[in-house]
Amino acid sequence: MEQDRLDTRRARAFTLVELLVVILIIAALMVIAVPRYFHAIYNSRVRGCQAQITIIGTACEEFFAMNKVWPSTIEELCTPTAPSWVVSPPLDEVPSCPFGVPYEFVPILEDGTVGASPSADNPQVGVAVDTWDHFDVPWKTALDHRR
Repeated sequence: MEQDRLDTRRARAFTLVELLVVILIIAALMVIAVPRYFHAIYNSRVRGCQAQITIIGTACEEFFAMNKVWPSTIEELCTPTAPSWVVSPPLDEVPSCPFGVPYEFVPILEDGTVGASPSADNPQVGVAVDTWDHFDVPWKTALDHRR
């Protein structure tokens, strides 16, 4: 009678081999799933940053259309931080990059130079929004008044 009880208990328990197989299966699934999860998070941040840059680019065009000058800082585009001479700032607040990198404006000059200071014989004709150091591939948006 006692022997039957022991056999029943042993039959209901998992063996060490069975537990190791289950642990190996779970580990294999984790090796596949975790990198894909973090890659998906990274891709969503990149797309969010690209969307923000597109929004800023559109706001720059609107700013230029209203004020006949390109913005020099992102704060000029925003309602609470815009200088008094700005007509109807296009953004309500400063957009924040999902990576925590600040957005910067880089001037585009008439001769096609990007990032140089404008001069009388080489005036600024556009602006590029710069914050793409963290992208896997080069990705930029540039706004050029000559279009």
